[in-house]
Amino acid sequence: MTTSTTKARPATSRSRAAERARREPPRPSAAALLATAAAGVGVLVATGLARTGRPPAAPLDRLVRRGFRARWPDRVPKDAWWLGGRRHTRGHAVSEAIGGLTGELATIGAGAAAALAVARRRGPRPALPVVAAVPLGLAAHAAVKYSVRRPRPLTARITGKHTPSFPSGHAARGAAAAGILGYVGVREGVVPAAAALALGTALAVGGGGSRVYVGRHWGTDALGGWGLGVAAAAVCALWYDRARATQR
Repeated sequence: MTTSTTKARPATSRSRAAERARREPPRPSAAALLATAAAGVGVLVATGLARTGRPPAAPLDRLVRRGFRARWPDRVPKDAWWLGGRRHTRGHAVSEAIGGLTGELATIGAGAAAALAVARRRGPRPALPVVAAVPLGLAAHAAVKYSVRRPRPLTARITGKHTPSFPSGHAARGAAAAGILGYVGVREGVVPAAAALALGTALAVGGGGSRVYVGRHWGTDALGGWGLGVAAAAVCALWYDRARATQR
């Protein structure tokens, strides 16, 4: 009686790549990412052309302010928070804390940490767009800001904020960081898509909304910043996909 044994064939590089592709979540097409970037630019342009100021306030400004329950004064109250009073002190403190999460240091640091993790896993080329999303958004923000030169709301001018108002830098940074970190996290299999969408939306909306609440920005400033940040994240997501494809 004879027995025969068969040896398992070693997996080829092509079969390993096919297995990885089956495990990876589906990714948007290049056309979808370009359409997202175009939509973000469209929002930026539309809100940049919107009329602001009070009176009369643009309908979009009023809508966003109501959404974030922001009440701006027509005059300077004696107990205003910027004078050390009690009015809106708690809400202001919470808004400032949320705004800190979308500050330059926090967003650039998060992008750098994520890029380092991607570089260790896939090499430097796919990591570059991860760290570039926020700086790209910052460069575009500065260019648009000093081209439109929209005046700040009254409460911002009282506190010494006289730089142009449109678009909101916090909203742009928050959307850019949340967009690229969430996209790469899903593509790398680190976080589920639903969790990335929920956390990213909360970060982006909270960053821009906090500036509206404390009266540093018009509502259309936040909308424009979100559009700019989404566009920057979509462009860098496409860059990441292309760089990752060339690494295989």
